[in-house]
Amino acid sequence: MWCDTVMQENGLLETEVGHRGVKERRRSRPVDVGPGGVTADYVPFYYAPRSPMMYVINQGKVDEYQEGLDPLVYLVTTPEALSVTGCEMVVSDGNCANAITEFSADLDTLDEMVDWELMEATWWNNTDEDGDRMRRRAAEFLVHQHLPWSAIQRVATRTESILERAQTILDSHRATPQVELCPNWYY
Repeated sequence: MWCDTVMQENGLLETEVGHRGVKERRRSRPVDVGPGGVTADYVPFYYAPRSPMMYVINQGKVDEYQEGLDPLVYLVTTPEALSVTGCEMVVSDGNCANAITEFSADLDTLDEMVDWELMEATWWNNTDEDGDRMRRRAAEFLVHQHLPWSAIQRVATRTESILERAQTILDSHRATPQVELCPNWYY
């Protein structure tokens, strides 16, 4: 799996699923720790399902992508699975396109960087008491440039038909992640 920068530079990015404006900000948002670069130089992972990005897609508010949630799958890994690959990793405390988001290359700071209670919350909208919930809910685990497919432990789908399709594709490539039906991970 490759980051957006590599995919775009090599003409491999067929479909943009996110807002072009957000993607553009990620192409210029510096990461000041670890291997550095910009956030588009990293393969991003969220810490929880039902992300703000999925919500916006579900609302039909991403002009570049109007296929809905059904074709989208979750790729699941862990810091432990990634650490054995030798990948360089960075964590953020919020949405990486946001200027106030901070980064750390020290994985021991994960519990300080990530609001785990918010990751488990059903509702994560901003409130009068806490106007920063949406940014923090979009905290990311970032893998520099690429990661081997072997680091992916699970694939989650919304529908049975996509599960079957994903399983067929993985079987044909002798890939081993478990494929699961997880409709509650979607809106």
